[in-house]
Amino acid sequence: MRKDWMTAGVMLVLLAVPLVGQVVRPRPEPLPKGRGVAEFRESWKALPPITRRNLSVYPVVSTLGADTSGFITLDEGVAAGTVKILERGQVDGAIYRRRDSRRWPPPVEQFPERGGASVNELVLLNESSRPLLLLAGEVVSGGKQNRIIGADLVVPPKSDPLPLTVFCVEHGRWSAGGGSFGSAKAIAHPEIRLQAQANKSQQGVWDSVSRAAGAVAAASPTQDYNAVLHSEAAQERVEKAARSIEVDYERELREQVGGRGAVGVVVAINGELVWSDVFPNAELFRKYWPKLLRSYVMEAESREPGEVSPWGDKRINSPSPKRAEAFLLEDRGRVSIKIEPAAYRRTEIASGDYQIVALEAVEKSEEPGLMLHYNKMARS
Repeated sequence: MRKDWMTAGVMLVLLAVPLVGQVVRPRPEPLPKGRGVAEFRESWKALPPITRRNLSVYPVVSTLGADTSGFITLDEGVAAGTVKILERGQVDGAIYRRRDSRRWPPPVEQFPERGGASVNELVLLNESSRPLLLLAGEVVSGGKQNRIIGADLVVPPKSDPLPLTVFCVEHGRWSAGGGSFGSAKAIAHPEIRLQAQANKSQQGVWDSVSRAAGAVAAASPTQDYNAVLHSEAAQERVEKAARSIEVDYERELREQVGGRGAVGVVVAINGELVWSDVFPNAELFRKYWPKLLRSYVMEAESREPGEVSPWGDKRINSPSPKRAEAFLLEDRGRVSIKIEPAAYRRTEIASGDYQIVALEAVEKSEEPGLMLHYNKMARS
């Protein structure tokens, strides 16, 4: 385990070499610093699960913590009007920079002419005085069609307009008007997130949206994931289950750890460990928890075998907390790193069985970062 993260450190030094001697661009205020991924991983412990039907959710607690109050989330930024997401070509004459981890300053490009929208690229402006945290799978609604964020990243405060990789979750609409995007206050369920951030497959995303609609018997004329999530059928099945789990989750945390908040979860479906989302503190996890939980319930619905039973029933034997913890911590695989100077370092570890994505905020690529999100996905 340590060897993989040490290897990643060596790669970072090599990537930083081309920055020496080049023109220095004025930078925003330094990002908050804290503990990196390796230190956090050693502190995680998985607790016994809360189980409903074919879904088991294991709270993850930590003896460490970090201050993330200096960051804003997508929901917060959009609500405050300081984060704007647009179709490509909506801002005439503006410049944006394609993020290149090996060059500084990045090369300057022009927006395409009006009408040059792209299915898999939007434009984001963070006009806030705080860095913006985005998670893969967050749903943005509006524009020519609804999309999801394609990868975890940090956007510096007062940043230039920048290209944002996205995936379409509304196959049947491409409106003429377009317009700005809002946050749908939802995260796509794990199967869709896997197709987007690990497989990078637009067709895989569309296929997953179709399966989800079929699983909850929710029809959408434009095959819109957002419409599926908010359909009467999904609200009845997903919301009822989520609310029940939320109540038991808080109660069992109080009993097991005396009220200390969890920093994330490991997820098992049909007795198989499939997913994890972990954060550096309970406060940040709590901001995402309602959206994440509903995404797990939707995933459980899409994998339901046989006849559907009430969500209150427990129908499986869950893996032990020890096995859940082992799933969370195993990290053998091919390491690759994406660095955006003065913003983030995203480390990915890929194997035949799973994919790990670890996001850290960094001021300089060679310095320790602050872990913001650790996501592990089993490959089905």
